[in-house]
Amino acid sequence: MMRRALVVISPTVLPHLRQNVRECLATAPSDWACEVVEVPPKDDIVEVARTARDGRYQRVLAMGGDGTVAAVVQALSGTGIPLGILPAGTGNLVARELGIPVDVAAAFRTALDDGSPLRAIDAMRINGRIFLLNAGVGVNAITIAKTSRLGKTLFGQAAYVGTAVWRGLCATSAPLELIVDGDRKVFQATDVLVSNCGGLARVLHPNGPTILPDDGLLNVCVVSVKSPLQYPWYYLRRWIFPKGEHRIVFERTAARHVTVMAPKPLVVQADGDIIGDTPIEIEVLPKAVSLFVPNG
Repeated sequence: MMRRALVVISPTVLPHLRQNVRECLATAPSDWACEVVEVPPKDDIVEVARTARDGRYQRVLAMGGDGTVAAVVQALSGTGIPLGILPAGTGNLVARELGIPVDVAAAFRTALDDGSPLRAIDAMRINGRIFLLNAGVGVNAITIAKTSRLGKTLFGQAAYVGTAVWRGLCATSAPLELIVDGDRKVFQATDVLVSNCGGLARVLHPNGPTILPDDGLLNVCVVSVKSPLQYPWYYLRRWIFPKGEHRIVFERTAARHVTVMAPKPLVVQADGDIIGDTPIEIEVLPKAVSLFVPNG
């Protein structure tokens, strides 16, 4: 029996990658019919992907960056329709976290291979939107805000590095109030990162706790430094003494909610996009979506 898959292509996908996926359609298994939808620049990916809710499709493939993947997850929420990822963004952190090939052809094979296992992962809901990776306030959010699209196009993930170093050295702390599963604390902090996946957290906080996308928990990391010069000392100690005590960092897990508040609005990032200002409330969504991943 013929099955149907919807391929949703983000407007930011480069022309040569669009051509790649169209070439892949010719290699699709004979019992799959793939319908391609290229989202126009001004259209909402969530609304376009919601067409998959009408029962015609047994699988959806999201082609784009991490923001595109999260938008398609939001559109499919509650349907049980499994998702395949065709990585075509700057970071592709969700794909990398799950071991999905960043090569479009290999990812396409994984997404339509009946032998590919499904992995159910958690998500975060913020201001009515779903995100998969992380959300943050402070240095990590300012770095996202100040890194240009041109820089990301030319240098990929490396574009963030120079911005992050400079913003870290210029960082000033602010009184931030956090409520984690009902437990309220106030920190004089320079950075707050709430993570569902560990990729960015492993870079910012080497040798930190293991962060899994399917354990029903979010990792909350707060950095409180009195001087920007504490940052390099913190990284040195974390690499050399991974099990040592690091007093400028507070870490815990959240199973239900995380709220971040500040006396004045601070910019907030989620999955690499600026989504507004504080205050924010983050809701944990266990096993929000099932994704096809490679065998092994």
